Amino acid sequence: GSLSLLSGSPFMTGGSGGGNNIDPNEIAIASLPGTSYLYAANDGSGTLAAFRINTTTGNLATVPGSPFLADGAPGGDYSLATSPDGKLLFATEENVTVIHVYRIDATTGALKQLPGSPYNVGTNSQGLKVTANGKFLLAGETSLNAVAVFSISYSGRLTAVPGSPFMASGGAFAVDANCSSNLAFVISAGSPLIDVYSIASNGALAPVAGEPFSNGTTSTSGGVVFSPANQMLFVGDTFSNDVSAFAVAADGTLTEAPGSPYTTSSWPGGITVTQSGRFVYSSLFTVAEVDGRAVKSDGALAPVPGTPFSTGQS
Repeated sequence: GSLSLLSGSPFMTGGSGGGNNIDPNEIAIASLPGTSYLYAANDGSGTLAAFRINTTTGNLATVPGSPFLADGAPGGDYSLATSPDGKLLFATEENVTVIHVYRIDATTGALKQLPGSPYNVGTNSQGLKVTANGKFLLAGETSLNAVAVFSISYSGRLTAVPGSPFMASGGAFAVDANCSSNLAFVISAGSPLIDVYSIASNGALAPVAGEPFSNGTTSTSGGVVFSPANQMLFVGDTFSNDVSAFAVAADGTLTEAPGSPYTTSSWPGGITVTQSGRFVYSSLFTVAEVDGRAVKSDGALAPVPGTPFSTGQS
């Protein structure tokens, strides 16, 4: 679980970042048969950088035409999400009221905005997630203390589902969903609470019994991620220097793992889990480091050898 910086890293994006924000969805990966592409938001430029991932070495090669214009400068914090089939990229910026939808060229990775995009959703959004069945786009609507759900047509068109937006415990800004596409998990800015919803067949959300759940601290959460095996939920607790882990029941009920929350060396922001579900990593955004944790059989987290790992820049 230890990390080694690639020889070519860091890779130039062709644009400027947005400062020390902790928004968890600044990077998205589209996986297609035989290849994968990485997209990164140039917050300060209002553009999207695109790279082809060398699946052998992990190195990145710039996609022709990158960076691609989104909202232009001056840009705020972006959130990106890809569809499970790797064909669509969704992007929004916290200072605008629109969501962009791009078609991903399977051969080159280039982005082309779809007809009708961007879609005006009437409020600022942060934190995008496409459900695993590809049917719905979830969006945290921070200014409304709510979560929006949009159905995704075959052509990529977005339509709000009945009842959307759905109330949250605070300014929802990061979301995730399980592989069965029947549970959604939401964290809010300035709140230690985790909202859990069931997702109906039409995309409507309903709070599960017992929610909201606490992250186990008095601190706001900075990122949330669901494990690939659908058994665990991991949350970065920003201002308490902690990462929390929860067992997830079939009905969405959360139970803290033994010893949770687990102390990190600094404030964690975005958080991710490996495809095997064995390791969890979070960005320590104020000290330019990444925290690494191994997931034990009971769901508890233990530091991996050498953690934290330097990124060389915040």
